Amino acid sequence: MTIRIITTFRFCKQTCYRLLALLLLAVMAGQVAHATEAAARIQNYDRWKDLPNYALVDMGNEFWRVDKADSALVCFVILSNRYNEKMTKQDKSICCQSAIAISNLYQIYYYDFQNAIRYLLRASEIAGNNRLEFPLAYFCSSLATLKAYKEDIKSNFTYKPEVLEDFKNVFHQAIKSNNCLTACVSFTNMTYYSVKHQHIREIDNELTIFRSFVIPDSIWWKPYAKGLCELVIAYRSEKQGEAFDYLSRLDELLPQNCSPLVIARSRAMNCIFKYILLLSQNRDRKALIELDEAEKLARDNKLEDVIVEYLNLKQDYYATHGNMALAKEYELKYFKAKDEFINRSKLLSVEQQQFLFELEEMGEEVKDLQAQKRVRDLIIFGIALLALLVIGALMFLWRNYQNTKQRNLLLFQKNQELLALEAQEKERRAKQGETKKYRSSPMDDPAKAELLQQLYDIMESHPEIYIDGFTLDQLAGLAGANSNYVSQVINEKTGSNFNAFINEYRIKEACRRLSDTEQYGDLTIEAIGQSVGFRSRANFAATFKKFTGMTPTAYQHLAKPHAENAEEKEENNSKI
Repeated sequence: MTIRIITTFRFCKQTCYRLLALLLLAVMAGQVAHATEAAARIQNYDRWKDLPNYALVDMGNEFWRVDKADSALVCFVILSNRYNEKMTKQDKSICCQSAIAISNLYQIYYYDFQNAIRYLLRASEIAGNNRLEFPLAYFCSSLATLKAYKEDIKSNFTYKPEVLEDFKNVFHQAIKSNNCLTACVSFTNMTYYSVKHQHIREIDNELTIFRSFVIPDSIWWKPYAKGLCELVIAYRSEKQGEAFDYLSRLDELLPQNCSPLVIARSRAMNCIFKYILLLSQNRDRKALIELDEAEKLARDNKLEDVIVEYLNLKQDYYATHGNMALAKEYELKYFKAKDEFINRSKLLSVEQQQFLFELEEMGEEVKDLQAQKRVRDLIIFGIALLALLVIGALMFLWRNYQNTKQRNLLLFQKNQELLALEAQEKERRAKQGETKKYRSSPMDDPAKAELLQQLYDIMESHPEIYIDGFTLDQLAGLAGANSNYVSQVINEKTGSNFNAFINEYRIKEACRRLSDTEQYGDLTIEAIGQSVGFRSRANFAATFKKFTGMTPTAYQHLAKPHAENAEEKEENNSKI
């Protein structure tokens, strides 16, 4: 007995080990498979991110057509995030329609309504900013559908007049702008909603408008929308035979170029549509057959929202027909499925969450690449603009420099001529002998003229005037005259005051010394200014420019070559 127990224990232990090993292998295989899928998605992204827009559009539509939602999302996210203001209007329209496609994929395949709305709003912003009529109308249609979808789930499929009004507004906008595809899609959604909630009479006007609306054969949703219109008109006119003839052919009118999931959803909705119309004719058995067919299509294709609607209709049917036990049973099933669906729409599987997270990162990378390109373009533009500004500034400064140089040269020549004339005048007066001493007689005009001449002689022959602090009294003392008379003569005869009178001679002497490079070439400008009686370089420079029209530096710069040319000319003359 003990041996049997030990043997059994060992067998159970080995079995547990084997099960744990198999479980571990399964987890590892799952992780490897998921890692392989993630790597494949990233590899696809790296291959596709540089493809042209038209190639990505074709790829995205083809992936969608065969229900490869993940790959379709990658294509459309790349396209959407390429948007920038400098694009052509056609490329902007592609980006806008890609955002709408992303919204539809999020809604249909992932039940992620938050991202569905986010991308719809992004599409609306692009369409509105760039006046893109088709994407804007299609956006309104998608938003109305999404709103109706959420309202049905939230309110247990209770009729909401404002939802039908939204569908009608979108439909009329599409008709007004001759947007045929949006007109067909919005008409289908509006009709489904009105029939499902048994408010068909409220779209009589829209049925008449759509029946006469001309639609090109190239619009792939045209046959189904037109057939649906004739069906409802026949039903409203109580032409039951014609109505049910259209009803039997409704699936055949569905476009075959859509994805299997879209076709399955449309067929399931057709079954619900048939159920409601058959039920209104008291054909309950056939109605329930159509409703069960809708459930089968929904479960086979994992259409969780359709399953929720089916259970709601089943619960309502049994409640209406007095079978409260089945009604209660289906009510419980309905609320359970509804709760699971709501949680499903909020809490995606780990694999889906990781994929969508990777997708967001890919989208951010596209945005970063676009932003980097824009920054690079801005930097290049800024550098080019800065270079042009620098070149323009240099040209302006060079031109200003040349003009200033020419002006300074003319001023220098003029000052040199004045200095030469004064030197000649000084020499002439020296030959004539000293002037008569000023008589302290009343200051008539001859006396004033005589005193002025004496002042000129003093200014040209007495170095005391170049001493800092030389005053009017000192000048009057040298002239042997009253200081008041000296001030009077300077004011009346020269039109200036004592300071201006003496500064003029000091500046003339400064010009001579700046030109005399042999004797004063080693002195700085400040030293030359001080040597002629100016205390500071700033005062000297301001006074110098006032009398000569140029700065001491500019004058000295012109004086040096002038002095060198004069020396060279003198040497040549001596050789001759």
